[in-house]
Amino acid sequence: MKIIRVISISAFLFMLCLFENYLNTFISLDFGVYIFLISLLFIGTEFFNQNLVVPIFLSGILYDSFFSTYYLGLYTSIFLVVVILSNFAVSRYSRSIVIYIITISLCLLIYKIPIIFEFDLNYWLTGYFTSIFVNSLLFFLFKRVLRNNV
Repeated sequence: MKIIRVISISAFLFMLCLFENYLNTFISLDFGVYIFLISLLFIGTEFFNQNLVVPIFLSGILYDSFFSTYYLGLYTSIFLVVVILSNFAVSRYSRSIVIYIITISLCLLIYKIPIIFEFDLNYWLTGYFTSIFVNSLLFFLFKRVLRNNV
């Protein structure tokens, strides 16, 4: 049962990653809508535990295998660092909007670091602040929709 759970979570995360790639490919905006990043942030801030490391690792390996031209394991480590950083920031400091926005901005910077190194910083910096705003709104909307009001 545990193996089926790990495989199903990995498949779901990979499908989110695939959807994000196709969404940002076909929408030609100056900013990105990073649904997979938002899901990683939600996992890190709300219910991260040791059982979710393997599905995140497997989705990173699948992403590196199919979509990346970098070394195998680069995006795996980036995904894990994003989840661990978001978990650390929210558990160490208070759960305020400022901490969430700072966490989203730092995690977005880590998430897109291969693009920053490959292209010019000015190429990516123009859409960075817009991406922070849009993805923060999506994160707070996602968090509000999944909130338990019992």
